[in-house]
Amino acid sequence: MESNSRKIIGGAVVAIALLAVVGSGVAFAQGSGSSLVSDVDDDDSIPESNVTLSEQEAIDIATAEANGTVNEVELENEDSVPVYEIKLVTTSGSETEIAVHADDGTVLETESEDEEMDEDSISESNVSLTEQEAIDIATAEANGTVDEVELETEDGAPVYEVELVTANGSETEVAVHADDGTVLETESEADEDEREDEEMDDEDEQENEEADDEDEYEDSDDE
Repeated sequence: MESNSRKIIGGAVVAIALLAVVGSGVAFAQGSGSSLVSDVDDDDSIPESNVTLSEQEAIDIATAEANGTVNEVELENEDSVPVYEIKLVTTSGSETEIAVHADDGTVLETESEDEEMDEDSISESNVSLTEQEAIDIATAEANGTVDEVELETEDGAPVYEVELVTANGSETEVAVHADDGTVLETESEADEDEREDEEMDDEDEQENEEADDEDEYEDSDDE
């Protein structure tokens, strides 16, 4: 009996020791896991608790600066400055990225896809009409669904270029003054083709006139 009791007690001690080892292994694994997570974090990213503005406050500032729905928000350290990078997407699918100082709320930069490609592009915050208002004016002027919208300066005037596509695939471009809403021009593909043909005819006519003048000059030299 005494021998059996010792065996039972000894087995219990071994079992407890095994549980302790397993528990230590789990705790070590959890600790290792958390350190791995922090290791894969972006070196430039910073926690929201280290800045004055909350993410929502930065979003409110960005959406007041430009129209669009929030697609992405990042809080990063840029040249030792805490910055919220907020990406907005408009109804036409174009993207605008706004950099907001994460402490004082200053808008550091506003950049759209079009501005990266076109030096004539301007910010929507610098004009009276919103993009949606310009779209409403354009679709009242011509039929079609919106394919593309650009805001740029043309001859010193801010202009929304709204491109519409009809059900049969033809395109119409409507130019809307970005301050007073005046429709400056409406041009369809047919109008554009006609204009290009006229320009080519004018060029041919000019070349023919230059050739005639040259022939007359050569004839006068022969005389």
